[in-house]
Parts: sequence; structure tokens; C-alpha cells
Amino acid sequence: MLGLYPQNFKFSKFGFAKISPEMGNKRDFFKKLSFKKNKDLLVKDKKDAGALKVKKENLQKNYNLYADLLLRYGYIKIAEELVKDKIYPYVVMHIINDKNTKELIWHRDQYFHGKDFIGPKFKLYKLAIYFQDTNKNNGVTGFIPKFISPRFKNRYIDTIFAYLSSFLSIHPRLSIGEAVIFSGKVMHHRPRQKTNNFREVIIFSCTNNPNNLPNLKNNKNEFLNIFIKSKIDNGIK
Repeated sequence: MLGLYPQNFKFSKFGFAKISPEMGNKRDFFKKLSFKKNKDLLVKDKKDAGALKVKKENLQKNYNLYADLLLRYGYIKIAEELVKDKIYPYVVMHIINDKNTKELIWHRDQYFHGKDFIGPKFKLYKLAIYFQDTNKNNGVTGFIPKFISPRFKNRYIDTIFAYLSSFLSIHPRLSIGEAVIFSGKVMHHRPRQKTNNFREVIIFSCTNNPNNLPNLKNNKNEFLNIFIKSKIDNGIK
């Protein structure tokens, strides 16, 4: 379990880490931000194993709230200390799983398949904030640590090896409001839920420099720019 890691735990070795910001009234805060009771604002994504996602037009209405959440409660500051890099979120997914959501198989968000590099060509991080106490039984993201997970330049062999070595995987126990930050290159999956409870999470795709995203930088409605403006407004460098 993540909580049992030694104090000298290094993101560079494992490829992921836990974020535990200090927050008051967490349950009330995330209850107000939740879409659990607004199923008409959700759409099922078959490519994401049937997960329910907040529709983009409704997602965009919350962009300022999401940016404020990241900055006011220190998620970005803690993440930057862990990865020893700058963090700029540019895509947001607000996802709800229920008992009908299937497993999202072991995969990487960036990998080589033969000579082809799949995924963003720049440094990629994912930051996931959980709305409830979460563990393997209700769909927490699981990881195969970077140092025991060789990358094969064949996605099929890579995936098979992940399942063969999955007994070494780590599925952290997270309390409401806690998060994980992980590299796009680390092997991860989302297990199928074993309970009837929902799993709700906001997942931010992040990079280390806004110049990596020239097509997004010029659109004031993109989350990247909402975040940068919020950062400036809050006097955060």
C-alpha cells in the first residue's frame, strides 16, 4: 500500500506518488462539486470501459472551480515538489464509475510500438483527485512501479507482461480529497468495482511547460489558459 512506503520514496523510482493536501469540510466541498446525482449531464464512454463522463459543455462551466481547487488547496504545489518539475494542467476529465463500469486494462499513456511513439511527444503527467475514500474494491487506479516494469517496444507484449507481473502492483488507499500524480509512461489500470458504490474522480492531463501546447495557448477558453490566469490572479509563480 502507498501509505507503507518509506519516507525516502521517490517519484522518479516509482513513477507515481500520493498527494494529501490539508482541507477543511472536505465532504461538503466534494459533495457540492459532485455530478453523481446529475446523470443527465453524463455520457457513457465505451472507449473508457463504459465510464460515465461529464459532458464537455458542463465540464467547461466548472473550469474556474477546478483551477481554484488545484491552486487553493496546494495540489499543484505538492505535485511539483514530488516530481521536481513544473505542472501545467491542460485537459480535464470528470469521471464517475458505477457497478456496470468494466476494468480499464493495464496500459501506458505514452509508449513505443515498434518505431512509433504513441501518445503526447512531450512530458506527460496525470493528476487524479478522488471524491471519496477509494481503494481497489471501488476502482482506485493501480500501478506497476516503474522500476519493476520494463517497457517493451510492442504494446501487446508490454500488456501481457503487465498482467503477468500484476501481483506486484500497488493499489493505494486514498481518503476523500487525496490524489495521485503519475507519469504517462508508468503502467496503470482501473480495476472493476467490487462494490455498489460510485467512484468519482477528476483527472487532469498535465505537462511541464505551456509552450508544449501551442494550439491551446492561444484559446482563452481552454483549461490551460483558465489555469494560468487563475495562477496569476492568486499571485502564484
